[in-house]
Amino acid sequence: MKCYTVTKSCVLPSITVSPTPYPHIAVGEEGRNRVLMRFPLARKFSDSLASLVPCPERCGDLWINSSCSLCGALGVPDGRYFRHPDQGEITVYRPIERCSILRTRERGTLLLTEEKDPCDNRALVLADIAAGFRGSTKWTGVKQEELPCPDRGGEIVYTWEGSCIECGVDYIPAADGYTHPNAGTIINWEQFPTSGITILTQGYKAQGEAGKMGGHTVMLLLMEQGAAFRVERTGCLYGEPAERYVLWTGKELLLGTNEEVWPPCYENEEGEII
Repeated sequence: MKCYTVTKSCVLPSITVSPTPYPHIAVGEEGRNRVLMRFPLARKFSDSLASLVPCPERCGDLWINSSCSLCGALGVPDGRYFRHPDQGEITVYRPIERCSILRTRERGTLLLTEEKDPCDNRALVLADIAAGFRGSTKWTGVKQEELPCPDRGGEIVYTWEGSCIECGVDYIPAADGYTHPNAGTIINWEQFPTSGITILTQGYKAQGEAGKMGGHTVMLLLMEQGAAFRVERTGCLYGEPAERYVLWTGKELLLGTNEEVWPPCYENEEGEII
């Protein structure tokens, strides 16, 4: 199956591999009020993606430590400090473009492995859609549905006559005031995840050093053909869209506003002439 990374503004046809402490997909981030989850790669699969490249610290600035923290090469003394020798290599990994998911027999651990079925038209999606500045995100389905008002038949007694701010139904007289009748509906978005979407793991990224200036959930999803979801973004957006819709068609992953993902011109043209 194909692999994608989707952000607030673009879709990338691959997922980046993080190398330490073992090859994995990083979902979220480390830090205060943040959550990092690691989705591991099978060893043979990660080895097939790995290659050795020269250490980027070669011939760099002087360091205090006697060995390189990246490649482990011993430093060459230079006065009171050390200089990186013209040697040393690090392991880097190619981004994952296609894969399969394996559940091990020993512990039932989920691992990413090389693609076993090229006809699998599901998609593995790393959804990293950020909130606005000092904002948050809310995940829903893409359709709105009529639901019973959550205050229906509630035990709360109101001392004033009025109507429910959620559904608009008038309160009814009760012994000590007014109560909400067992009636009324609200329009709300479908609950996430909807049919065709499986959450493999999720983490959290935050804004600010203390992680209290806003943030957003990051999810690793398995999406069936035709599956879609919506992310509502709050905070200072600076003109960016407040809603992001994502649709897996079975061939490509689409990102945009509702009209960009489902253009009106593609609707069935059966209807009435006016």
